[in-house]
Amino acid sequence: MPKRAGHLYEKMCKQKNIKLAILDAARGKHSRKDVRNVLEHIDDYAAKTQRILERQSYKPSKYRVQTIYDSRSKKYRQICSLPFYPDQIIFWCVINTIKPTLMRGMYEWCCGSIPGRGIKCGYRAVRRWLDCDWKSTKYCLKLDIHHFYQSIPHDKLMRAFQHKIKDRKMLGLIKTIVDSFADGLPIGNYTSQWFANFYLEPLDHYIKQELHIKRYVRYVDDMVLFSHSKKQLHKALKAINEYLKGMGLTLKSNYQIFPTKSRPVDFLGFQFHHGYIKLRNSNFLRLYRRYRKIRKMLKRHKTVSPKLAMGFISQCGELKHCNAYWFRQKISRNINLNRLKEAITNESKRQCKACGFAV
Repeated sequence: MPKRAGHLYEKMCKQKNIKLAILDAARGKHSRKDVRNVLEHIDDYAAKTQRILERQSYKPSKYRVQTIYDSRSKKYRQICSLPFYPDQIIFWCVINTIKPTLMRGMYEWCCGSIPGRGIKCGYRAVRRWLDCDWKSTKYCLKLDIHHFYQSIPHDKLMRAFQHKIKDRKMLGLIKTIVDSFADGLPIGNYTSQWFANFYLEPLDHYIKQELHIKRYVRYVDDMVLFSHSKKQLHKALKAINEYLKGMGLTLKSNYQIFPTKSRPVDFLGFQFHHGYIKLRNSNFLRLYRRYRKIRKMLKRHKTVSPKLAMGFISQCGELKHCNAYWFRQKISRNINLNRLKEAITNESKRQCKACGFAV
């Protein structure tokens, strides 16, 4: 058993680490008044946060819960948010301190919400396996956990942390954060994505070491397993279902086992075939509708809103990673992307001036 990490809390309480956490937490939020106020008085707020941590007096603020519709997954999600100071700053302090400990045993192809991995990491893995290892990717098993974040039991999560961390003060702070939300982990907290990935770490090792699945990738709670044998995947499905029950989790009933030769692997917004990749149908339809809308606006000499331009250019980036050469050519012929980028740049400059930053 690897050595448990200690002396983490004292390290976290250093003002230098707290300032770094403030800057990390503020990334992409400079337009918010509360964030600007903290950045303008960073030394004062770092000292205040340090006092809260040293006295172990942190109590999470009340959650603000919003229900949003996720058009990609076609689901309604409850997003929870907390104030920037002190909550989000303390979350970043905790994760920055325990990150090396959490990364130490993390599975190589656990891709979701991990710096330097993400969608590109999972994309590269599936593409390479399907292109270069036809034998081991003959069949595919797709799995998803039912209400993953909401179902994570607090007691079992804390028991998992006790196997990794021996610092009682740090464990106490983690417990305070975990227990601040009644059901599982709240979607929206920076800590939740790390805690969720950490909780599934034993499952990753079980699939690789006990079930001997050679090709396996996980993006948060979405799992894709490949094998040369359909029988092996059916056995793995039953074993994973039983293992998750012991963790207080359940699989969705919409699992799929299919041959990759006759059906694409729909994962991370792409459809992976042997030898080529397509954009997911719903993603392509959304992109095509935006393309038509922008083309009409430009023909009528109307200005394209920065929000629409950003969404379109972001989606165009996905086309570089799939076989869509002719559609990319069609876009470049009919839409001046530099004009859209100019609209985004002008909006960014306007926001910087409004926030009082030098352009």
